[in-house]
Amino acid sequence: MAQILTAIYLFAMLAAGWRLFGVDWSRGAKLSTAVTLICPIPLLLLVPALLHPGRPFGDLMRAGGLILLLCGALCMAGGVSAAWVRTRRA
Repeated sequence: MAQILTAIYLFAMLAAGWRLFGVDWSRGAKLSTAVTLICPIPLLLLVPALLHPGRPFGDLMRAGGLILLLCGALCMAGGVSAAWVRTRRA
């Protein structure tokens, strides 16, 4: 179940990056929207691990949250770059 939810999150970030490229907003608005979309799911793992570092599996939760944050950002960037390449061809 966790793998399915992770895949859904990453595909959603890919699609969000694709759609954000096409919106007629300033770069600052697009960047703040991207950060707002990427952060909530990894924070569900990071916040408890940072608040209670001595808990069992705290380091594992922290590592998982950081990896989700990094992978979400990479998928968002992948969606933006795919949309950019597609518009350059047309």
